[in-house]
Amino acid sequence: MKPGIITLTTDFGQIGPYVAAMKGILLGLAPGAALVDVCHSIAPQNVLEGSFVLAGIVDAFPAGTVHLVVVDPGVGTDRKLIAVKAADQWFVLPDNGVITGVSRGHPSQGVWEITNPNLARREISPTFHGRDILAPAAAHLIKGGDPAELGAAVSRFITLRNFEPTLTENGCIGEVIFKDTFGNLITNIKEEHLTGRPAKDWVAEIAGQRVEGIVRTYGDRPTGSLVALLGSGGWVEVAVVNGDAGRVLSAGPGTTVWLRAAY
Repeated sequence: MKPGIITLTTDFGQIGPYVAAMKGILLGLAPGAALVDVCHSIAPQNVLEGSFVLAGIVDAFPAGTVHLVVVDPGVGTDRKLIAVKAADQWFVLPDNGVITGVSRGHPSQGVWEITNPNLARREISPTFHGRDILAPAAAHLIKGGDPAELGAAVSRFITLRNFEPTLTENGCIGEVIFKDTFGNLITNIKEEHLTGRPAKDWVAEIAGQRVEGIVRTYGDRPTGSLVALLGSGGWVEVAVVNGDAGRVLSAGPGTTVWLRAAY
């Protein structure tokens, strides 16, 4: 039986040997594994962005998939490396909050700290744990290896606060957590926060602009209009029809968004 799917999500970009080096280790240890490039253009060291991307793919992959994630501003320090089982899939990554988007919707089925030197490469670079520790751990799991061989089970991992908006009397205060390639501003406000009122009765405020109503899709308003809608991942996003909301509003991750019921 050949190994299954290993996905790769990094902030390495498309220049240099880094992604290929990890793939070489994976294929050497788990020949026949199907390698899927999720995204290598996460903004450098942006753990929140990496977490959002993971949240957007977890429901698209089958049980047994191993997700190798290297967005690791603390590489070489005493931060932990962990393997998390959730949604019957594996997530091999630094313990820096990048698992938050997945754990928000999928309870943990187990967490192990990756410490076993026998499963790592013989020589470990303090600046490339993705190649030397995480890739071998991912290969171990895709071949059906016991997670307990990675290291001790642990009960906690770090999560980011940014995935939860603050609830108010008539809505919530959230923030932009991702700007996609179209310039759409995706917030941490989800469909569940829009209950109790029809879509037309909500008002979003961002960067000094007021957006009336939650539309169904981008084309519901004329080109150039500023709109708010529920995107494909179930997050409220602010967009400019056939335009770039990030550029128009000079906004991006971290920008505050108020969602209020209209009076």
